[in-house]
Amino acid sequence: MNSNLHSKLPLIPETPLDLSEHTRALLASIVESSDDAIISKNLNGIITSWNIAAGRIFGYTAEEMVGQSILRLIPEELHYQEDDILTKLRAGERIDHYETVRVRKNGERIEVSVTISPIKDSSGRIVGASKIARDISIRKQVERLLMQSEKLAATGRMAATIAHEINNPLESLMNLVFLARNSCASNEAAHAYLLIAEKELERVSHLARQTLGYYRGNGRPVEVHPKEIMEDVLTIYHAKLLGNGISVECQFDDPRLITLDKGELVQVFSNVIANSIDAMQQGGLLHIEIRNIVRGGKEGVLTVIRDQGIGIPQEHLGKIFEPFFTTKGDLGTGIGLWVAKRLVEKRGGQLSISSSTEPGNSGTSLSIYLPFAAPHGDAAAKELSPSTLVGLKALQL
Repeated sequence: MNSNLHSKLPLIPETPLDLSEHTRALLASIVESSDDAIISKNLNGIITSWNIAAGRIFGYTAEEMVGQSILRLIPEELHYQEDDILTKLRAGERIDHYETVRVRKNGERIEVSVTISPIKDSSGRIVGASKIARDISIRKQVERLLMQSEKLAATGRMAATIAHEINNPLESLMNLVFLARNSCASNEAAHAYLLIAEKELERVSHLARQTLGYYRGNGRPVEVHPKEIMEDVLTIYHAKLLGNGISVECQFDDPRLITLDKGELVQVFSNVIANSIDAMQQGGLLHIEIRNIVRGGKEGVLTVIRDQGIGIPQEHLGKIFEPFFTTKGDLGTGIGLWVAKRLVEKRGGQLSISSSTEPGNSGTSLSIYLPFAAPHGDAAAKELSPSTLVGLKALQL
């Protein structure tokens, strides 16, 4: 057999009955045509053979890997797994469909399912191991998406129950605020605060009715000034901003009126402001800018919110808009920015983020672009599936 083949292919264990050259060549051909990585190593973890699929999956050639430690493929924090595997192999144990993470030549991590079998010599002594690795990254990604979908559905069912219980007390609170507002008309400051409180209660009641399925949106976008909505949101968070030692700097042009769902824009601004406050526990400056721009040939309004918080690590930025992903640990739900992005894109806009964790220059900047011209048709129905709508309504509560 070609001597080159021996450097690439797993060792074929000796048996009491010698295999013919034809049989060995057949087995070698099967190994080389496999879609799975087939690798052999000795009991010190040194690779002794490497098939074509291994090169395709991991990015290394046989010349680069034969004679090297298998640890090259294992993330540093998982090196302990190799010690466990070698211990089991020396005891003659086989490892079936072990799911773990490995590293490609380019540094990319992939999820694999590994089956490892001992290799014995003619006397029955264990001299190495044959490993079959299958890339299961796509399957695992599908499983995670399915799990997220199930979480959304479960959250929707739970929220519907909660919404039913809170709807009646909300109606009572709205009536009391209305009466209080009419009773203190002479006190302008108190009257203004109660008016905002009434609007916020109406928004919560609206979301509760949505979740219960009484109606889906008011179907009547209105003309609004984004700066006025931002001012309302800042009024709502005024006490929290003051308590955290956060000063606010606003730079508002005179933007045109834009037609949209006012409650949805309040939701977007509220999510972003709340995140900035959480990121600035030691105080700092919150800069908010609203101006007219032209993007992609379309006129629109751009809102930029920059904080001086702790920032978001670069490895997390790509996941920041995924449902249930959070950098706040137990304090976060991981749905605020996901909801915000859905609402902005439904209106034909774009939401983007940049961040730095560099000491002395940390902070996050989030840009919200909304075109003046709304997308044609029922964008909400086109872009959000029924299960997503259920989850979105629930999560807004």
